Amino acid sequence: MQLTKRRYLRDNAWVSRILKGDAAAGERLVTENYHRVYSLLRSLTAQREVAEDLTQQTFTRAWQALDSFRGEARISTWLCRIAYHEYAHWWRDRREFASLEEAADVPDPKAAIGLKTVLFSRALAQLSDDLRETFLLHYEQELGMAEIAVVLEIPAGTVKSRLFTARNRLRDLLSDTVESIDSTVSSESIDSTVSVTEKTATMPLPASTPIYVTLEEKPL
Repeated sequence: MQLTKRRYLRDNAWVSRILKGDAAAGERLVTENYHRVYSLLRSLTAQREVAEDLTQQTFTRAWQALDSFRGEARISTWLCRIAYHEYAHWWRDRREFASLEEAADVPDPKAAIGLKTVLFSRALAQLSDDLRETFLLHYEQELGMAEIAVVLEIPAGTVKSRLFTARNRLRDLLSDTVESIDSTVSSESIDSTVSVTEKTATMPLPASTPIYVTLEEKPL
């Protein structure tokens, strides 16, 4: 509670300095939060240039709305909520024209990092929008359930339910994929595994090697 109060006072003082024309405070707002906002948008859009554009829009919107900041959430969470709104507008505008493959934007196996393995990206692309977004916010962006509730403007209980459903759905999708691979690859090459946890994933193996993916559940 004491930490939350100090953070509340710090963030409000920070915003107050910006509103009074403190250029250094404004620059710090961007530099300290740019990576997190961009990373969130890159995860949601799977497109670098779009994420960069939406990040710029996010900080523009935030600057315009700065006097509405009340400290009810951390300033980083407040920025993520604005970023999510920018993403939602972008997605609605393009949704009727975008194919599943385009939206998934499966990365090159040699460049894959974190959760972005080929199989995992394909599985994520098959989740509904609300499940995928909630899953990425929690496991890739490492937001807590209360923070996700603020970003998505839904009850914390709904966040918990979506995470539970997303995990189970991903397990099913990944299990089906592994079974499909097993049916076409000889048993001699079944030696290597890829483990996807809530935070990290190893680099994917060559396409000729079967890939086993396991989701480790953490208490909600």
